[in-house]
Amino acid sequence: MKKIINICVTAISILIFIISIYIIIGSTLAIRNNELFRLFGYSYAVVPTESMEGDNPDSLDAGDAVIIFNTPYEDLKIGDVIVYISNEDGKMIIHRIIDKTEEGFITKGDNNNDADSQIVTKDAYQGKYTGKFQFFKIGLWLTDFRIILIGGVSVVLFIAVIYQIFKIIWDYKKAKLLSNLEDKNSNDGEQDNEGKRSN
Repeated sequence: MKKIINICVTAISILIFIISIYIIIGSTLAIRNNELFRLFGYSYAVVPTESMEGDNPDSLDAGDAVIIFNTPYEDLKIGDVIVYISNEDGKMIIHRIIDKTEEGFITKGDNNNDADSQIVTKDAYQGKYTGKFQFFKIGLWLTDFRIILIGGVSVVLFIAVIYQIFKIIWDYKKAKLLSNLEDKNSNDGEQDNEGKRSN
């Protein structure tokens, strides 16, 4: 039973390690291409400015970590908060849809007086806001230390995987040694019995 548990723990550790490596590589490529890294359709981003501060339930403060889902562009509606890439500087912007035209959506920050000059097309659209984390401005912390955090977790998981592998090998060798000793003791016992019978 203990052996089965160790094997399961090792398998889970390896799976988590592989996912972590996938996240590191995917995040690096996404940052390089100025895109959101998605996992099962979800991603996260950080609100960099105060442009979305307001009284709405889904208004956002600077530093909030927001969860973004890859909602189809065709399913968007007025009032949704979306992320899109700016045509001016290539940066990602998270603003609210306030109107729709034949060319695309018109957006505006809740804390801004004027609507954005860019009409958000399907090519510029990145995802729709679905939730947020506000605990101690965790978004800014994640942005500053993302590589260190993911790298540290990966190192810990790697060590755990190596430990579990060596433990399984050790347990296997130990069990094999005990089995050999039992077989030897059994053979010695049989020989002793045969010797007594011959006497």
